[in-house]
Amino acid sequence: MLGGNPPPRRDIVPLGVRIFVALSAAFAFLIPLGSSAIESGPSNTVGFWKVDVHPGYTQISFPLLPADKSVDNVLADQLTGGSTPAESDQVLRWAAAAGQFQMCWYDASTQTWQGDFNQFSEAESYWTYVQPDHPETQTIITFGNVVQAPFYNMGMMTSGYNAVGSVWAIPAAISLAGLNGFAGGLYLFQSDLIMSYDASTGSYSYAWQDGGGNWLGDLTQFEPLMGYWIYIAPGHTGFDWSTFPQPGMSGTDYVTKPFTKPVILSTGTSPGETTPGLNVPVPIPVQQLQKGAQPTSGGSSSPAKGGAR
Repeated sequence: MLGGNPPPRRDIVPLGVRIFVALSAAFAFLIPLGSSAIESGPSNTVGFWKVDVHPGYTQISFPLLPADKSVDNVLADQLTGGSTPAESDQVLRWAAAAGQFQMCWYDASTQTWQGDFNQFSEAESYWTYVQPDHPETQTIITFGNVVQAPFYNMGMMTSGYNAVGSVWAIPAAISLAGLNGFAGGLYLFQSDLIMSYDASTGSYSYAWQDGGGNWLGDLTQFEPLMGYWIYIAPGHTGFDWSTFPQPGMSGTDYVTKPFTKPVILSTGTSPGETTPGLNVPVPIPVQQLQKGAQPTSGGSSSPAKGGAR
């Protein structure tokens, strides 16, 4: 089943010491290994991320990846494989241009990942699907280079849904995230949206803009290892998110300013109940697909995960 566990606690050590820590039963993240690497010139700062996944879905993103970003290199045999997709744990990726999920699975006989995609990106978020009879907790650990550039190119945000993560090791304020092409509206359902799913409440948090470009909503920052939907509303053209700034070294520009919370006239756990016209994509494991379900369908079966279990 999807979700159910409260989101993990994340503790951020002050940025000035160049060490960032997030520890919980669900995941841990620690960078860098060697605090002077940024000042020392051309050397790279190396770190690692650690995330626990469980039966069902967990949406994750990768704030850092190794130079070889292939699924084989990043995951290897850290999830449980099988002889067919229906027997294996799976990773799903939302292909925005095609409007559907792609899936890969671990073939235990060849010890390789097979399927529709073979590369990860720091800019995207993904869903792991662990089979119900597989271990209750499996841990993914990967080392990689910390993004040190002042800006990161997140790519094109196209019409409809885009599954994104954050490349930075600390929370980054949405209002300072370089979303210059984000289009607002008079009401929430007329604006582009940023959405994060909270498994503990079974509901989404939102950030959106009014017609004057003011940020509204109860979602105020992008967090490491979390996943988000950016939804481009009908009639909007999308935008090139080419300059996602690194939160400043002083620590002052990632402390978020209060947002105005919108009044939502109806309540419910399904986005369709609170935001007219939304039909959030739902990842479906391959054994259900073989019975005829469609991976692009929304509805009340289970909301697409956003954030950690």
